[in-house]
Amino acid sequence: MKVRVAHISDPHFGTVEPDVRAALLQSLKSLAPSAIVVTGDITQRARLRQFRDARRFFRELEPIPVLVVPGNHDIPLFNIFGRLLHPYFGYRRILKGHLKKRLPLEGVEIFGLASTRRYRHVQGEIDLRAMKKFLSKHPDRAPVRIVGLHHPLDCPKRVDEKNILRGADGMMAALSNQQVDLVLGGHIHDPLVSLSSARYPGIEKPLIISVAGTCLSWRTRADAPNSFHLIDILPTGETPQIQIQRLDYIDRVSFESIECHQFVRQPGIGWNRV
Repeated sequence: MKVRVAHISDPHFGTVEPDVRAALLQSLKSLAPSAIVVTGDITQRARLRQFRDARRFFRELEPIPVLVVPGNHDIPLFNIFGRLLHPYFGYRRILKGHLKKRLPLEGVEIFGLASTRRYRHVQGEIDLRAMKKFLSKHPDRAPVRIVGLHHPLDCPKRVDEKNILRGADGMMAALSNQQVDLVLGGHIHDPLVSLSSARYPGIEKPLIISVAGTCLSWRTRADAPNSFHLIDILPTGETPQIQIQRLDYIDRVSFESIECHQFVRQPGIGWNRV
């Protein structure tokens, strides 16, 4: 049975283009994913009205389950008191229905991790000990495991090296040890689909990296329009398969597939391109 996951990121509610919003909503409904994962920067400035706008959008997608992780824009920037004492106030209060840390599907399980830190506004990091404990809590592992966080573990341009998750080498090793197959991220508004072996050759069994662009905001990059990734998973058998399509907002009309990546997992070897 195929499992379909839509990976969207960095909507930045507060900077949303209405036409793009309508096109994304239509595209997601027509594609009918089994679940949607939002890898952070839900809002532009962590304001309650921006979280409410996000909640309204997610409710329009019901009954599709939506798993949301926070980004650095989802904690206060200028309100230092709020940032230090209640960094996730709006995120928790408004989006509490979408804060599932684990989303089980048929043959697939998705975990959401928070990589933001109240004392570090842009760069992110993960408590590896807590992550390992969290991922180990579920001994009946699904054939395919996905982890979503905001900060990326790879990037297509050298200018974004500074935005890679702090401690990325240790993080990637830990994900591999926990038999994670696919890691989702965002943050840089520059989409990428890659194998971990390109950046992390020391990892014995490669896994897949999906970095999504901004799905809704006008804060796009010159060569990367609004976009999202559509992930189709065949989790059964000894050689599961994953296909990832990048869909771009084309001609201010609709989201269209512009590239497709095919992967297969070989026993004892890990993931490779088909």
